[in-house]
Amino acid sequence: MKKQSFPFVSPWLMVGILLILLPIFTLMTLDRLERQKEFSTQRLLEKGISLIRTFEAGTRTGMFTMKWGAQRIQTMLMETAFQPEVVYMMITTKDGRILAHSDAARVGQIFDAMPGTAQTTEDPAIVYHRVRQQTDDEQVFEVFKRFVPVRSKSMRRHMRRHEMSRHLLETLPDPQNAPENIRDWCRPYLQDQGEALPDMTEHYLFAGLSMERETFARDRLLKETVWRGIVFFLLGCAGMVALFAFQAYRSARASLTSVKAFSDNVIQNMPSGLVTMDADHKITSVNQAAKDIFGGAVTQPFPQWIELITEMSASQEIVNREINLVIDPDHKIRLDITASLIKDSENQTMGFLFLFRDLTQIRELKKQVETNKRLAAIGKLAAGVAHEIRNPLSSIKGFATYFRKRYEDNATDTETAQIMIQEVERINRSITQLLEFAKPMVVEKKQVDIKDVIHHSLRLVDHDLVHKKINTTVAIDTKKAVIQTDGDRMNQVLLNLYINAIEALDPGGKLDIRVQDAVEEGEIEIRVMDNGMGIDDDTIDLIFDPYFTTRATGTGLGLSIVHRIIENLKGRIRVESTKGRGTCFIINLPVL
Repeated sequence: MKKQSFPFVSPWLMVGILLILLPIFTLMTLDRLERQKEFSTQRLLEKGISLIRTFEAGTRTGMFTMKWGAQRIQTMLMETAFQPEVVYMMITTKDGRILAHSDAARVGQIFDAMPGTAQTTEDPAIVYHRVRQQTDDEQVFEVFKRFVPVRSKSMRRHMRRHEMSRHLLETLPDPQNAPENIRDWCRPYLQDQGEALPDMTEHYLFAGLSMERETFARDRLLKETVWRGIVFFLLGCAGMVALFAFQAYRSARASLTSVKAFSDNVIQNMPSGLVTMDADHKITSVNQAAKDIFGGAVTQPFPQWIELITEMSASQEIVNREINLVIDPDHKIRLDITASLIKDSENQTMGFLFLFRDLTQIRELKKQVETNKRLAAIGKLAAGVAHEIRNPLSSIKGFATYFRKRYEDNATDTETAQIMIQEVERINRSITQLLEFAKPMVVEKKQVDIKDVIHHSLRLVDHDLVHKKINTTVAIDTKKAVIQTDGDRMNQVLLNLYINAIEALDPGGKLDIRVQDAVEEGEIEIRVMDNGMGIDDDTIDLIFDPYFTTRATGTGLGLSIVHRIIENLKGRIRVESTKGRGTCFIINLPVL
Protein backbone atom coordinates (compact mmCIF):
# COMPACT_ATOMS: atom_id res chain seq x y z
CA MET A 1 0.00 0.00 0.00
CA LYS A 2 1.33 3.42 -0.88
CA LYS A 3 2.56 5.41 2.12
CA GLN A 4 0.91 8.70 2.91
CA SER A 5 3.12 11.74 2.64
CA PHE A 6 2.87 15.20 4.14
CA PRO A 7 4.00 17.71 1.55
CA PHE A 8 3.77 20.64 3.95
CA VAL A 9 6.59 19.27 6.22
CA SER A 10 9.94 19.55 4.47
CA PRO A 11 13.57 19.77 5.62
CA TRP A 12 13.76 23.31 4.30
CA LEU A 13 10.91 24.24 6.59
CA MET A 14 12.82 22.88 9.60
CA VAL A 15 15.95 24.76 8.51
CA GLY A 16 13.93 27.96 8.19
CA ILE A 17 12.45 27.50 11.67
CA LEU A 18 15.94 26.86 13.05
CA LEU A 19 17.32 30.01 11.42
CA ILE A 20 14.46 32.03 12.90
CA LEU A 21 14.56 30.57 16.42
CA LEU A 22 18.34 30.17 16.85
CA PRO A 23 19.15 33.93 17.08
CA ILE A 24 16.23 34.41 19.48
CA PHE A 25 17.39 31.51 21.62
CA THR A 26 21.01 32.71 21.56
CA LEU A 27 20.08 36.23 22.62
CA MET A 28 17.87 34.92 25.39
CA THR A 29 20.64 32.62 26.62
CA LEU A 30 23.28 35.37 26.58
CA ASP A 31 20.93 37.70 28.37
CA ARG A 32 20.24 35.17 31.11
CA LEU A 33 23.95 34.36 31.47
CA GLU A 34 24.76 38.06 31.68
CA ARG A 35 22.15 38.59 34.36
CA GLN A 36 23.41 35.55 36.25
CA LYS A 37 26.94 36.92 36.04
CA GLU A 38 25.86 40.32 37.31
CA PHE A 39 23.95 38.73 40.15
CA SER A 40 26.90 36.48 41.11
CA THR A 41 29.36 39.37 40.91
CA GLN A 42 27.12 41.54 43.08
CA ARG A 43 26.63 38.76 45.63
CA LEU A 44 30.34 37.93 45.87
CA LEU A 45 31.27 41.61 45.95
CA GLU A 46 28.86 42.28 48.80
CA LYS A 47 30.16 39.23 50.67
CA GLY A 48 33.78 40.27 50.09
CA ILE A 49 33.15 43.86 51.20
CA SER A 50 31.34 42.64 54.28
CA LEU A 51 34.17 40.23 55.06
CA ILE A 52 36.89 42.87 54.60
CA ARG A 53 35.12 45.54 56.62
CA THR A 54 34.29 43.11 59.36
CA PHE A 55 37.94 42.05 59.49
CA GLU A 56 39.09 45.70 59.53
CA ALA A 57 36.68 46.45 62.38
CA GLY A 58 37.95 43.43 64.30
CA THR A 59 41.58 44.33 63.82
CA ARG A 60 40.85 47.96 64.79
CA THR A 61 39.28 46.82 68.03
CA GLY A 62 41.98 44.29 68.75
CA MET A 63 44.89 46.59 68.00
CA PHE A 64 43.75 49.54 70.10
CA THR A 65 41.94 47.85 72.96
CA MET A 66 43.68 44.48 73.41
CA LYS A 67 47.17 45.31 72.16
CA TRP A 68 47.08 43.00 69.15
CA GLY A 69 50.12 42.55 67.05
CA ALA A 70 50.97 40.70 63.87
CA GLN A 71 50.58 37.31 65.50
CA ARG A 72 47.07 37.99 66.74
CA ILE A 73 46.08 39.44 63.35
CA GLN A 74 47.44 36.30 61.65
CA THR A 75 45.33 34.20 63.98
CA MET A 76 42.23 36.29 63.33
CA LEU A 77 42.85 36.06 59.58
CA MET A 78 43.01 32.30 59.79
CA GLU A 79 39.82 32.17 61.87
CA THR A 80 37.97 34.48 59.46
CA ALA A 81 39.03 32.38 56.44
CA PHE A 82 37.12 29.40 57.86
CA GLN A 83 33.85 30.97 56.68
CA PRO A 84 32.05 29.30 53.78
CA GLU A 85 33.22 30.21 50.26
CA VAL A 86 36.40 31.91 51.55
CA VAL A 87 39.42 30.48 49.75
CA TYR A 88 41.99 32.71 51.36
CA MET A 89 42.57 36.03 53.05
CA MET A 90 45.87 37.87 53.20
CA ILE A 91 47.54 41.17 53.92
CA THR A 92 50.42 42.24 51.69
CA THR A 93 52.73 45.13 51.22
CA LYS A 94 52.54 47.22 48.10
CA ASP A 95 55.36 45.21 46.54
CA GLY A 96 53.52 41.91 47.11
CA ARG A 97 55.18 40.56 50.26
CA ILE A 98 52.64 38.59 52.26
CA LEU A 99 52.46 39.87 55.84
CA ALA A 100 49.55 37.69 56.96
CA HIS A 101 47.76 34.83 55.25
CA SER A 102 45.04 32.35 56.08
CA ASP A 103 47.64 29.75 55.13
CA ALA A 104 50.44 30.47 57.57
CA ALA A 105 52.99 28.79 55.27
CA ARG A 106 52.50 31.59 52.75
CA VAL A 107 53.60 34.36 55.17
CA GLY A 108 56.77 36.02 53.92
CA GLN A 109 56.26 34.86 50.29
CA ILE A 110 55.73 37.16 47.36
CA PHE A 111 52.22 37.50 45.90
CA ASP A 112 52.95 37.61 42.18
CA ALA A 113 49.47 38.73 41.13
CA MET A 114 49.54 42.14 42.75
CA PRO A 115 47.27 44.64 40.96
CA GLY A 116 48.53 48.06 39.97
CA THR A 117 48.48 50.36 43.02
CA ALA A 118 48.37 53.66 41.14
CA GLN A 119 44.66 54.01 41.59
CA THR A 120 44.16 52.00 44.77
CA THR A 121 46.16 54.51 46.79
CA GLU A 122 44.03 57.47 45.78
CA ASP A 123 41.09 56.60 48.04
CA PRO A 124 41.70 53.91 50.69
CA ALA A 125 37.96 53.48 51.17
CA ILE A 126 37.38 52.14 47.67
CA VAL A 127 36.97 48.37 47.37
CA TYR A 128 38.09 46.68 44.16
CA HIS A 129 37.33 43.26 42.76
CA ARG A 130 38.49 40.95 40.01
CA VAL A 131 38.28 37.33 38.87
CA ARG A 132 41.65 35.66 39.06
CA GLN A 133 42.74 32.30 37.65
CA GLN A 134 44.87 30.38 40.14
CA THR A 135 47.56 27.92 39.21
CA ASP A 136 45.23 24.96 39.87
CA ASP A 137 42.84 26.34 37.20
CA GLU A 138 40.37 27.38 39.89
CA GLN A 139 38.80 30.78 39.47
CA VAL A 140 38.69 33.02 42.51
CA PHE A 141 36.63 36.16 42.98
CA GLU A 142 39.11 38.44 44.65
CA VAL A 143 38.02 41.51 46.64
CA PHE A 144 40.78 43.85 47.83
CA LYS A 145 41.40 47.32 49.18
CA ARG A 146 44.07 49.23 51.00
CA PHE A 147 44.30 48.01 54.54
CA VAL A 148 43.84 51.01 56.84
CA PRO A 149 42.47 49.86 60.19
CA VAL A 150 42.59 53.41 61.67
CA ARG A 151 43.70 56.97 60.86
CA SER A 152 46.19 58.91 63.04
CA LYS A 153 43.99 61.59 64.61
CA SER A 154 41.14 59.30 65.29
CA MET A 155 43.62 56.82 66.74
CA ARG A 156 44.96 59.37 69.21
CA ARG A 157 41.53 60.47 70.28
CA HIS A 158 40.59 56.87 70.77
CA MET A 159 43.66 56.16 72.85
CA ARG A 160 43.27 59.21 75.08
CA ARG A 161 39.67 58.34 75.69
CA HIS A 162 40.76 54.93 77.01
CA GLU A 163 44.00 56.21 78.66
CA MET A 164 45.94 53.55 76.83
CA SER A 165 48.14 55.51 74.44
CA ARG A 166 51.21 55.96 76.60
CA HIS A 167 51.10 52.46 77.96
CA LEU A 168 50.68 50.91 74.53
CA LEU A 169 53.45 52.93 72.94
CA GLU A 170 55.86 52.03 75.75
CA THR A 171 55.15 48.35 75.40
CA LEU A 172 55.71 48.18 71.66
CA PRO A 173 59.37 47.54 70.71
CA ASP A 174 61.24 49.92 68.44
CA PRO A 175 61.16 48.35 64.98
CA GLN A 176 64.65 49.55 64.20
CA ASN A 177 66.28 48.19 67.33
CA ALA A 178 64.10 45.10 67.89
CA PRO A 179 65.27 41.71 66.71
CA GLU A 180 64.05 40.39 63.36
CA ASN A 181 61.67 37.83 64.78
CA ILE A 182 59.81 40.36 67.00
CA ARG A 183 59.46 43.19 64.57
CA ASP A 184 55.76 43.97 64.26
CA TRP A 185 54.45 45.38 60.94
CA CYS A 186 51.43 46.69 62.87
CA ARG A 187 53.50 49.16 64.91
CA PRO A 188 53.35 52.05 62.35
CA TYR A 189 49.59 52.26 62.79
CA LEU A 190 50.12 53.08 66.47
CA GLN A 191 52.59 55.94 65.88
CA ASP A 192 51.73 59.58 65.28
CA GLN A 193 52.24 60.10 61.55
CA GLY A 194 50.16 63.16 60.95
CA GLU A 195 47.42 63.07 58.40
CA ALA A 196 49.02 60.43 56.13
CA LEU A 197 50.59 57.08 56.82
CA PRO A 198 54.19 56.47 55.73
CA ASP A 199 54.95 54.33 52.65
CA MET A 200 55.92 51.41 54.75
CA THR A 201 52.37 51.23 56.05
CA GLU A 202 50.86 50.91 52.54
CA HIS A 203 49.31 47.51 53.05
CA TYR A 204 46.53 45.70 51.14
CA LEU A 205 43.89 43.32 52.35
CA PHE A 206 42.79 40.56 49.96
CA ALA A 207 39.82 38.22 50.32
CA GLY A 208 39.59 35.38 47.79
CA LEU A 209 36.11 33.90 47.45
CA SER A 210 35.31 30.59 45.81
CA MET A 211 33.37 30.78 42.54
CA GLU A 212 32.42 27.12 42.65
CA ARG A 213 28.83 27.96 43.51
CA GLU A 214 28.65 30.51 40.68
CA THR A 215 30.31 28.10 38.26
CA PHE A 216 27.84 25.39 39.23
CA ALA A 217 24.95 27.82 38.93
CA ARG A 218 26.22 29.04 35.58
CA ASP A 219 26.66 25.50 34.27
CA ARG A 220 23.23 24.53 35.55
CA LEU A 221 21.71 27.66 34.04
CA LEU A 222 23.47 26.93 30.77
CA LYS A 223 22.19 23.36 30.74
CA GLU A 224 18.69 24.44 31.69
CA THR A 225 18.79 27.12 29.05
CA VAL A 226 19.98 24.65 26.43
CA TRP A 227 17.28 22.16 27.38
CA ARG A 228 14.68 24.90 27.49
CA GLY A 229 15.96 26.11 24.15
CA ILE A 230 15.63 22.61 22.73
CA VAL A 231 12.12 22.30 24.14
CA PHE A 232 11.32 25.80 22.90
CA PHE A 233 12.72 24.91 19.49
CA LEU A 234 10.71 21.69 19.37
CA LEU A 235 7.58 23.50 20.52
CA GLY A 236 8.25 26.23 17.99
CA CYS A 237 8.76 23.64 15.27
CA ALA A 238 5.63 21.82 16.36
CA GLY A 239 3.70 25.09 16.46
CA MET A 240 4.89 26.22 13.07
CA VAL A 241 4.36 22.77 11.58
CA ALA A 242 0.89 22.76 13.13
CA LEU A 243 0.32 26.24 11.72
CA PHE A 244 1.46 25.16 8.27
CA ALA A 245 -0.56 21.95 8.61
CA PHE A 246 -3.65 23.92 9.61
CA GLN A 247 -3.09 26.36 6.76
CA ALA A 248 -2.58 23.47 4.36
CA TYR A 249 -5.71 21.83 5.76
CA ARG A 250 -7.70 25.02 5.29
CA SER A 251 -6.29 25.47 1.79
CA ALA A 252 -6.99 21.83 0.91
CA ARG A 253 -10.48 22.10 2.38
CA ALA A 254 -11.16 25.32 0.46
CA SER A 255 -9.82 23.73 -2.72
CA LEU A 256 -11.88 20.60 -2.10
CA THR A 257 -14.98 22.72 -1.50
CA SER A 258 -14.30 24.69 -4.66
CA VAL A 259 -13.66 21.53 -6.69
CA LYS A 260 -16.77 19.89 -5.23
CA ALA A 261 -18.89 22.97 -6.01
CA PHE A 262 -17.45 23.07 -9.51
CA SER A 263 -17.99 19.35 -10.11
CA ASP A 264 -21.52 19.53 -8.68
CA ASN A 265 -22.25 22.50 -10.93
CA VAL A 266 -20.84 20.66 -13.96
CA ILE A 267 -22.80 17.50 -13.16
CA GLN A 268 -26.04 19.39 -12.60
CA ASN A 269 -25.69 21.43 -15.80
CA MET A 270 -24.30 18.81 -18.14
CA PRO A 271 -26.57 18.10 -21.12
CA SER A 272 -26.51 14.34 -20.56
CA GLY A 273 -28.37 12.56 -17.79
CA LEU A 274 -26.32 11.13 -14.92
CA VAL A 275 -27.43 8.72 -12.18
CA THR A 276 -25.23 7.04 -9.55
CA MET A 277 -26.05 4.06 -7.33
CA ASP A 278 -24.26 2.49 -4.38
CA ALA A 279 -23.31 -1.17 -4.05
CA ASP A 280 -26.79 -1.98 -2.67
CA HIS A 281 -28.45 -0.62 -5.83
CA LYS A 282 -29.77 2.46 -4.04
CA ILE A 283 -29.82 5.65 -6.10
CA THR A 284 -27.48 8.25 -4.55
CA SER A 285 -27.57 11.15 -7.03
CA VAL A 286 -29.57 12.32 -10.04
CA ASN A 287 -28.64 15.40 -12.07
CA GLN A 288 -31.06 17.89 -13.58
CA ALA A 289 -30.81 16.51 -17.12
CA ALA A 290 -31.85 13.06 -15.84
CA LYS A 291 -34.82 14.60 -14.02
CA ASP A 292 -35.85 16.36 -17.24
CA ILE A 293 -35.58 13.15 -19.24
CA PHE A 294 -37.57 11.08 -16.73
CA GLY A 295 -40.00 13.86 -15.88
CA GLY A 296 -38.92 13.99 -12.21
CA ALA A 297 -36.56 12.44 -9.67
CA VAL A 298 -35.77 8.73 -9.93
CA THR A 299 -36.11 6.81 -6.66
CA GLN A 300 -35.82 3.20 -7.85
CA PRO A 301 -33.56 1.64 -10.50
CA PHE A 302 -35.13 0.31 -13.70
CA PRO A 303 -34.89 -3.44 -14.36
CA GLN A 304 -32.77 -2.74 -17.45
CA TRP A 305 -30.20 -1.00 -15.19
CA ILE A 306 -29.98 -4.04 -12.93
CA GLU A 307 -29.26 -6.14 -16.03
CA LEU A 308 -26.46 -3.74 -16.98
CA ILE A 309 -25.03 -3.98 -13.44
CA THR A 310 -25.00 -7.76 -13.67
CA GLU A 311 -23.23 -7.61 -17.03
CA MET A 312 -20.66 -5.07 -15.75
CA SER A 313 -19.96 -7.05 -12.58
CA ALA A 314 -19.23 -10.12 -14.69
CA SER A 315 -17.04 -8.42 -17.32
CA GLN A 316 -15.59 -5.58 -15.16
CA GLU A 317 -15.83 -3.37 -18.24
CA ILE A 318 -17.85 -0.39 -19.43
CA VAL A 319 -21.16 -1.31 -21.07
CA ASN A 320 -22.92 0.76 -23.75
CA ARG A 321 -26.47 0.01 -24.90
CA GLU A 322 -29.60 1.51 -26.39
CA ILE A 323 -32.57 0.63 -24.18
CA ASN A 324 -36.29 1.43 -24.07
CA LEU A 325 -37.77 2.55 -20.76
CA VAL A 326 -41.44 2.86 -19.84
CA ILE A 327 -41.84 5.72 -17.40
CA ASP A 328 -45.62 5.47 -17.46
CA PRO A 329 -48.18 4.28 -20.06
CA ASP A 330 -48.05 7.65 -21.81
CA HIS A 331 -44.31 8.22 -21.48
CA LYS A 332 -41.90 5.94 -23.29
CA ILE A 333 -38.30 6.90 -23.97
CA ARG A 334 -35.30 5.38 -25.68
CA LEU A 335 -31.89 5.98 -24.12
CA ASP A 336 -28.34 5.66 -25.34
CA ILE A 337 -26.80 4.64 -21.99
CA THR A 338 -23.23 4.01 -20.86
CA ALA A 339 -22.74 2.19 -17.55
CA SER A 340 -19.48 1.89 -15.60
CA LEU A 341 -18.28 0.71 -12.19
CA ILE A 342 -17.22 3.14 -9.44
CA LYS A 343 -14.20 1.72 -7.61
CA ASP A 344 -12.22 2.83 -4.55
CA SER A 345 -8.44 3.04 -4.10
CA GLU A 346 -8.29 -0.71 -3.42
CA ASN A 347 -10.11 -1.49 -6.67
CA GLN A 348 -13.25 -2.58 -4.84
CA THR A 349 -16.63 -1.79 -6.39
CA MET A 350 -18.40 0.86 -4.33
CA GLY A 351 -21.13 1.89 -6.77
CA PHE A 352 -22.33 2.27 -10.35
CA LEU A 353 -22.59 5.21 -12.75
CA PHE A 354 -25.04 5.60 -15.61
CA LEU A 355 -24.54 8.29 -18.24
CA PHE A 356 -27.25 8.56 -20.88
CA ARG A 357 -28.99 10.77 -23.41
CA ASP A 358 -32.54 10.75 -24.70
CA LEU A 359 -32.76 9.40 -28.23
CA THR A 360 -36.47 10.21 -28.56
CA GLN A 361 -35.91 13.72 -29.91
CA ILE A 362 -33.01 12.53 -32.03
CA ARG A 363 -35.26 9.89 -33.57
CA GLU A 364 -37.87 12.57 -34.21
CA LEU A 365 -35.26 14.73 -35.91
CA LYS A 366 -34.13 11.77 -37.98
CA LYS A 367 -37.72 11.15 -38.99
CA GLN A 368 -38.15 14.77 -39.99
CA VAL A 369 -34.95 14.64 -42.03
CA GLU A 370 -36.11 11.50 -43.80
CA THR A 371 -39.54 13.03 -44.41
CA ASN A 372 -37.98 16.19 -45.83
CA LYS A 373 -35.81 14.11 -48.15
CA ARG A 374 -38.81 12.15 -49.39
CA LEU A 375 -40.85 15.30 -49.83
CA ALA A 376 -38.06 16.96 -51.77
CA ALA A 377 -37.68 13.95 -54.08
CA ILE A 378 -41.43 13.58 -54.58
CA GLY A 379 -41.80 17.31 -55.17
CA LYS A 380 -39.32 17.23 -58.01
CA LEU A 381 -41.03 14.18 -59.48
CA ALA A 382 -44.50 15.70 -59.07
CA ALA A 383 -43.56 18.93 -60.83
CA GLY A 384 -42.58 16.98 -63.96
CA VAL A 385 -45.45 14.48 -63.86
CA ALA A 386 -48.15 17.16 -63.28
CA HIS A 387 -47.24 19.09 -66.43
CA GLU A 388 -47.21 15.87 -68.48
CA ILE A 389 -50.63 14.75 -67.21
CA ARG A 390 -52.49 18.07 -67.48
CA ASN A 391 -52.32 18.23 -71.30
CA PRO A 392 -53.90 14.79 -71.93
CA LEU A 393 -56.50 15.54 -69.26
CA SER A 394 -57.64 18.65 -71.12
CA SER A 395 -58.14 16.58 -74.30
CA ILE A 396 -60.04 13.84 -72.43
CA LYS A 397 -62.31 16.41 -70.77
CA GLY A 398 -62.98 18.05 -74.18
CA PHE A 399 -63.93 14.75 -75.79
CA ALA A 400 -66.13 13.80 -72.82
CA THR A 401 -67.95 17.12 -73.07
CA TYR A 402 -68.40 16.60 -76.82
CA PHE A 403 -69.85 13.12 -76.40
CA ARG A 404 -72.19 14.30 -73.59
CA LYS A 405 -73.74 16.87 -75.95
CA ARG A 406 -73.80 14.52 -78.95
CA TYR A 407 -75.56 11.72 -77.08
CA GLU A 408 -77.64 13.80 -74.78
CA ASP A 409 -80.77 11.92 -75.98
CA ASN A 410 -79.23 8.69 -74.71
CA ALA A 411 -79.38 8.83 -70.94
CA THR A 412 -76.82 6.08 -70.42
CA ASP A 413 -74.23 7.65 -72.71
CA THR A 414 -74.84 11.08 -71.17
CA GLU A 415 -74.30 9.72 -67.65
CA THR A 416 -71.13 7.97 -68.79
CA ALA A 417 -69.80 11.15 -70.33
CA GLN A 418 -70.67 13.08 -67.14
CA ILE A 419 -68.76 10.57 -64.99
CA MET A 420 -65.73 10.94 -67.28
CA ILE A 421 -65.86 14.74 -66.88
CA GLN A 422 -66.14 14.49 -63.06
CA GLU A 423 -63.20 12.07 -62.78
CA VAL A 424 -61.08 14.27 -65.05
CA GLU A 425 -61.88 17.24 -62.82
CA ARG A 426 -60.98 15.20 -59.73
CA ILE A 427 -57.66 14.25 -61.31
CA ASN A 428 -57.12 17.89 -62.23
CA ARG A 429 -57.71 18.96 -58.64
CA SER A 430 -55.17 16.42 -57.44
CA ILE A 431 -52.64 17.63 -60.00
CA THR A 432 -53.32 21.24 -58.92
CA GLN A 433 -52.57 20.31 -55.32
CA LEU A 434 -49.51 18.41 -56.49
CA LEU A 435 -48.25 21.43 -58.40
CA GLU A 436 -48.87 23.65 -55.42
CA PHE A 437 -46.95 21.19 -53.28
CA ALA A 438 -44.06 20.98 -55.75
CA LYS A 439 -43.59 24.64 -56.59
CA PRO A 440 -41.69 27.01 -54.24
CA MET A 441 -44.04 28.28 -51.57
CA VAL A 442 -44.28 32.01 -50.92
CA VAL A 443 -45.21 33.17 -47.42
CA GLU A 444 -46.00 36.73 -46.41
CA LYS A 445 -45.32 37.34 -42.73
CA LYS A 446 -47.09 40.14 -40.89
CA GLN A 447 -48.42 40.93 -37.42
CA VAL A 448 -51.16 38.42 -36.68
CA ASP A 449 -53.25 37.91 -33.55
CA ILE A 450 -53.19 34.17 -32.93
CA LYS A 451 -56.62 34.36 -31.24
CA ASP A 452 -58.21 35.68 -34.44
CA VAL A 453 -56.51 32.96 -36.49
CA ILE A 454 -57.83 30.21 -34.18
CA HIS A 455 -61.40 31.50 -34.09
CA HIS A 456 -61.53 32.24 -37.85
CA SER A 457 -60.34 28.75 -38.76
CA LEU A 458 -62.90 27.20 -36.41
CA ARG A 459 -65.74 29.15 -38.08
CA LEU A 460 -64.80 27.52 -41.40
CA VAL A 461 -65.60 24.06 -40.00
CA ASP A 462 -68.37 25.13 -37.63
CA HIS A 463 -71.05 23.39 -39.76
CA ASP A 464 -69.21 20.04 -39.60
CA LEU A 465 -68.59 20.39 -35.86
CA VAL A 466 -72.24 21.06 -35.18
CA HIS A 467 -73.36 18.26 -37.51
CA LYS A 468 -71.29 15.64 -35.60
CA LYS A 469 -72.01 17.26 -32.21
CA ILE A 470 -68.30 17.62 -31.46
CA ASN A 471 -67.41 19.48 -28.24
CA THR A 472 -64.78 22.12 -28.97
CA THR A 473 -62.67 23.90 -26.32
CA VAL A 474 -60.16 26.67 -26.91
CA ALA A 475 -57.55 27.65 -24.28
CA ILE A 476 -55.15 30.49 -25.12
CA ASP A 477 -52.60 31.21 -22.36
CA THR A 478 -49.64 33.08 -23.79
CA LYS A 479 -47.95 36.44 -23.33
CA LYS A 480 -47.16 36.50 -27.06
CA ALA A 481 -50.64 36.61 -28.61
CA VAL A 482 -49.46 38.81 -31.51
CA ILE A 483 -46.84 37.05 -33.65
CA GLN A 484 -45.11 37.60 -36.98
CA THR A 485 -46.45 34.96 -39.39
CA ASP A 486 -48.61 34.34 -42.50
CA GLY A 487 -52.25 34.30 -41.31
CA ASP A 488 -53.67 32.77 -44.49
CA ARG A 489 -51.21 29.91 -44.48
CA MET A 490 -51.87 29.25 -40.79
CA ASN A 491 -55.62 29.15 -41.56
CA GLN A 492 -54.87 26.54 -44.22
CA VAL A 493 -52.79 24.50 -41.74
CA LEU A 494 -55.40 24.59 -38.96
CA LEU A 495 -58.23 23.85 -41.38
CA ASN A 496 -56.49 20.68 -42.59
CA LEU A 497 -55.90 19.56 -38.99
CA TYR A 498 -59.53 20.24 -38.02
CA ILE A 499 -60.85 18.26 -41.04
CA ASN A 500 -58.61 15.30 -40.16
CA ALA A 501 -59.78 15.42 -36.54
CA ILE A 502 -63.47 15.61 -37.55
CA GLU A 503 -62.98 12.57 -39.82
CA ALA A 504 -61.35 10.64 -36.96
CA LEU A 505 -63.97 11.55 -34.31
CA ASP A 506 -67.21 9.76 -33.63
CA PRO A 507 -70.35 11.84 -32.99
CA GLY A 508 -70.07 13.52 -29.60
CA GLY A 509 -66.27 13.50 -29.71
CA LYS A 510 -63.98 16.17 -28.34
CA LEU A 511 -61.64 18.65 -30.04
CA ASP A 512 -59.25 20.78 -27.96
CA ILE A 513 -57.13 23.67 -29.21
CA ARG A 514 -54.50 25.07 -26.84
CA VAL A 515 -52.04 27.92 -27.32
CA GLN A 516 -49.23 28.47 -24.78
CA ASP A 517 -45.67 29.72 -24.47
CA ALA A 518 -43.17 27.13 -25.65
CA VAL A 519 -40.21 25.88 -23.64
CA GLU A 520 -37.89 27.41 -26.22
CA GLU A 521 -37.53 31.17 -25.81
CA GLY A 522 -39.22 33.21 -28.55
CA GLU A 523 -41.75 30.54 -29.58
CA ILE A 524 -45.39 29.68 -29.00
CA GLU A 525 -46.90 26.20 -29.06
CA ILE A 526 -50.23 25.29 -30.68
CA ARG A 527 -51.79 21.92 -29.83
CA VAL A 528 -54.73 20.42 -31.79
CA MET A 529 -55.98 17.36 -29.86
CA ASP A 530 -58.82 14.91 -30.40
CA ASN A 531 -59.97 11.77 -28.67
CA GLY A 532 -60.60 9.87 -31.88
CA MET A 533 -59.35 6.54 -33.14
CA GLY A 534 -55.67 7.48 -33.11
CA ILE A 535 -52.89 6.38 -35.46
CA ASP A 536 -51.08 3.04 -35.61
CA ASP A 537 -47.43 2.96 -34.54
CA ASP A 538 -46.58 1.48 -37.94
CA THR A 539 -48.09 4.37 -39.92
CA ILE A 540 -47.39 7.37 -37.68
CA ASP A 541 -43.99 7.92 -39.30
CA LEU A 542 -45.62 8.13 -42.79
CA ILE A 543 -48.44 10.61 -42.26
CA PHE A 544 -46.50 13.57 -43.68
CA ASP A 545 -45.54 11.67 -46.82
CA PRO A 546 -47.36 12.73 -50.04
CA TYR A 547 -50.23 10.48 -51.15
CA PHE A 548 -50.24 8.58 -47.89
CA THR A 549 -53.76 8.40 -46.52
CA THR A 550 -55.92 6.05 -44.50
CA ARG A 551 -59.20 7.48 -45.89
CA ALA A 552 -60.84 6.22 -49.08
CA THR A 553 -61.65 9.74 -50.28
CA GLY A 554 -58.42 11.41 -49.24
CA THR A 555 -55.70 12.59 -51.62
CA GLY A 556 -52.82 12.12 -49.19
CA LEU A 557 -51.47 15.62 -49.77
CA GLY A 558 -53.15 17.56 -46.93
CA LEU A 559 -50.62 16.81 -44.16
CA SER A 560 -47.73 17.02 -46.63
CA ILE A 561 -48.78 20.58 -47.49
CA VAL A 562 -49.25 21.36 -43.76
CA HIS A 563 -45.72 20.13 -43.06
CA ARG A 564 -44.35 22.22 -45.90
CA ILE A 565 -46.16 25.39 -44.78
CA ILE A 566 -44.89 25.06 -41.18
CA GLU A 567 -41.39 24.41 -42.48
CA ASN A 568 -41.53 27.59 -44.63
CA LEU A 569 -42.74 29.56 -41.59
CA LYS A 570 -39.53 28.42 -39.77
CA GLY A 571 -41.55 26.32 -37.35
CA ARG A 572 -41.80 22.66 -36.37
CA ILE A 573 -44.66 20.19 -36.34
CA ARG A 574 -44.84 16.76 -34.75
CA VAL A 575 -47.55 14.28 -33.85
CA GLU A 576 -48.23 12.21 -30.73
CA SER A 577 -50.87 9.49 -30.97
CA THR A 578 -52.07 6.41 -29.13
CA LYS A 579 -54.26 3.93 -30.94
CA GLY A 580 -57.84 4.15 -29.64
CA ARG A 581 -57.14 7.19 -27.39
CA GLY A 582 -56.63 10.08 -29.78
CA THR A 583 -54.08 12.19 -31.61
CA CYS A 584 -52.28 15.45 -30.83
CA PHE A 585 -50.59 17.67 -33.45
CA ILE A 586 -48.03 20.04 -31.87
CA ILE A 587 -46.89 23.13 -33.80
CA ASN A 588 -44.03 25.35 -32.62
CA LEU A 589 -44.00 28.78 -34.29
CA PRO A 590 -41.47 31.58 -33.90
CA VAL A 591 -42.88 34.82 -32.47
CA LEU A 592 -40.81 37.02 -34.80
